[in-house]
Amino acid sequence: MKARKPLKILLVDDEDGIRKVLKITLESAGYEVLPAPDGETGLQIFIQEKPDIVITDIKMPGIDGIELLKRIKHLNPETEVIMITGHGDMDLAVKSLQYEAADFITKPIDSLDLESAIKKAEDRMSISRNIKTYMEDLKTLVEEKDKRLTESEKLITIGQTIAGMSHAIKNIAGGLKGSSFILEQGIELENRQYLKQGWEMMKGNIDKITKLSLDLLNYAKTTRLNFQLENPNTPAREIVQLMGHKAKENNIIFKFHPSSEKMLALMDSDAIHNCLLNLITNAFDAFNESVDKDRQKQVTLSCAILKKEIIYSVKDNGSGMSETVKASLFKEFITTKGMNGTGFGLMTTKKIIEEHQGTICFQTEPGRGSEFIIQLPLRTKDSKGGVRGKDFH
Repeated sequence: MKARKPLKILLVDDEDGIRKVLKITLESAGYEVLPAPDGETGLQIFIQEKPDIVITDIKMPGIDGIELLKRIKHLNPETEVIMITGHGDMDLAVKSLQYEAADFITKPIDSLDLESAIKKAEDRMSISRNIKTYMEDLKTLVEEKDKRLTESEKLITIGQTIAGMSHAIKNIAGGLKGSSFILEQGIELENRQYLKQGWEMMKGNIDKITKLSLDLLNYAKTTRLNFQLENPNTPAREIVQLMGHKAKENNIIFKFHPSSEKMLALMDSDAIHNCLLNLITNAFDAFNESVDKDRQKQVTLSCAILKKEIIYSVKDNGSGMSETVKASLFKEFITTKGMNGTGFGLMTTKKIIEEHQGTICFQTEPGRGSEFIIQLPLRTKDSKGGVRGKDFH
């Protein structure tokens, strides 16, 4: 049997003695260890070597552990990051959980605690790999099926797909566990700040559960789309009105370029509204507060009619997407938001566009932003050659 390749662990600590001891301990346990004396070096090694697990001290000069955690999660949200804290660093430990740290261990480091933290990280990685394999197998199975599925077969396929979405549920469960821990610490220590932080995290995860439920219902919806003649600008204008206040709250310049063509097109306006809402929400979330803090944030929504197509564009000047996210987008249920997303939004969007016999594509550049483009066939008459729906305004 072929020997398993040892996992790579990036070890970041500014104390030379701790790095040496932990390196010996981890290598004795069969891991490949990549030591780094500071956050800047650690980030460079992370980009070059793509380690499986990161263990980092919280307090370091320059890029500290929290900032390193945020940047690593931005580059690859799936990376497991374990924080090393001092006994007096509980506030920082709580903060690290809010930024999706997998676990934290306290100094002086107990070998059993270290082993337990790494084992839990490996278990989570194994679950994620199994989910990915399952989804790839399921995708192949679906693609091999006859395209003319009955409604019952469609329902079965959708049910199987939804059953495989345990990754989103796992993320929410992890968030609930973290918020419960902080609440328990707040109660035990009678610390109102911990209670407030824990409750905010708990509310956030309740919101995620609600959104996941709605996304599941939207994706599993088997009723046919309601095609009517509509002004293509209408669903886009609705999004501008709906999201205008959020743009102001987040200091985002939100621009809309409507189509100048006086034309009605056959579409399900509500479904296209949902697609654009998903893309605009993602665009608003595309800015990394630590990296893009000095940048004037801008999101642009455009609608145009060119030849025989309706073209919607959603463009941002945010941080762009990592190669990992870029390679997987639209191919599986993946989220660009780490634990803040369910992964269903983009897949639902793709499904709706395809049911309109259209396409969706994207281009992205790290540090410069992303653009999503929807192309729909321009149809101006229903199947009976008549005109239905609202008049053009």
